Order: sequence, then C-alpha cells, then structure tokens
Amino acid sequence: MWSTAYGLIALAAVAFAVLYTAVHVPVLSTFSLADQLYNAKSWLAQNLPAFARTEKLSHFRLYVNIVRVKMVNVTAHDSSERRWVLFPIAIPLGYRLEREGRNVLYQLFLNVTACRRVAAPRGEPYVLYEVELRHSLDPLPWLEVYAAVPRNSTEYYNWLYSLYKAWGRPPAVGLDPMVGADAQLVELVKAEHALLYDATGGVARLYAAAPVSAAYILVVDYPLAAPLTCPYEDLGVGTQDDIPVIEPPNPPDVK
Repeated sequence: MWSTAYGLIALAAVAFAVLYTAVHVPVLSTFSLADQLYNAKSWLAQNLPAFARTEKLSHFRLYVNIVRVKMVNVTAHDSSERRWVLFPIAIPLGYRLEREGRNVLYQLFLNVTACRRVAAPRGEPYVLYEVELRHSLDPLPWLEVYAAVPRNSTEYYNWLYSLYKAWGRPPAVGLDPMVGADAQLVELVKAEHALLYDATGGVARLYAAAPVSAAYILVVDYPLAAPLTCPYEDLGVGTQDDIPVIEPPNPPDVK
C-alpha cells in the first residue's frame, strides 16, 4: 500500500517537472531570414510608386523611403489636336529605401552621380551610368541591371503624355503607374555592369552601360526593381534626335 502511494507521488512529481519545463523553457520559433528579406523587398517594390518624391538633395539625404527626381520637358504628339506638344515628366535619379522585418533590416541607397556617352567596341553609342550604391547586404550574388529600350520612342512618350493628361501631373519614367507598366512598350536588355567597392567608406559605385536610346536602366534586387534615368544635361541634350528632351521646366517641387 505504501509502495503504491510512493509510486503515485513519484509519478506526480515527474509529471509536474515535465509540465513546468514545458511551460517555462523558451521554445525557438522557426523563421527564415530569406523569407523575411524577400518580404521586405516585396513590400518596397509594391509601394515604390507611392513614396514621396523630391528634387531637393537635402530632403533626399535626410528621409527614408523617398525618391529623388528631376523635372524635364519632353515632346509627344497630341493626336486630338494633331500637333507636337511639350509636357513635363519626372525622371528618377535616386532612392533611399528601408524596410524592417522581424530579424532583418533591409536598406538600399541608389543615387545617379554622373552619366557620359561612351562607344561600344563596335562603335555603337552607349551611356555609362555612375550610381552611388549603399546596401545593407552584399549585392553581388543577385544584383542585375537592365536597359529599358523603347520599341518606338514616339509611342513611348505619347503613352507618358496620355498619363499626364489623365492625371494632370507629371508621370515618373519607369515608375508610374507602376514598375513594369510599360512592358509592352520597352524591351529590357541586359546591361553590362560592374561594382567597385570602397573598402574604407562602405560605398560602392555601380557602373552600367545602356544604349543611348534607353529610356532608363532598371536596377534589380529581386523582387525589387528600381528605374534610374540620367540627368539629360550630362548627355549634351539637343545633339541627338533619338532623345526627345527639349528643355528643363520650372514646376514646383514634387512631393
């Protein structure tokens, strides 16, 4: 009888110990850093067209999730009025992006610092983009760059003009109404590119060569894709008929 009682007491003690351990010992929840990183970039990709835009470099350097743009005038053909018209567009020159996950902080800083005309080995005219790049991760394994070449420049800028007339505000090249919305109007050509690292400053320089007819380049850290355009004055605008930019306008700062 006493042995049975002692046995029940011992069993109860073991059960209590097991229950106490199950309640008080922390359980490591499973998580995937890769999934968190993907989700962070997906969120940025979905919200990229909605982020604030500014022409002021001071604002661009200060805030996060902001796009640096420049306003320029381009030409299009107004079929209803049967004449060529000037209208303003925003060209994206930089991004300061950030998204925090549960265990990761994804940051990407892109800023076009210069563009210049170069010749390809066979003599074709190209534009060499120089882009300041800061990245919270090593971008080498997955960074891709494409040049967006309009299949027909007139049709491409006429499409932008239709957005301008519908919205009453300048559309951003490659960015509005969303990245990839112009897929039927442009051909994405893989652009030769190289990354040069500053081992002490933590800054990398991205160099990308695009055909002179390209409307923009697309820097891809999948699924995030950021369109970038050259400041047209760097390219000697007015000397090439295939760049339909006429002059810089004087609109208010885009917010």
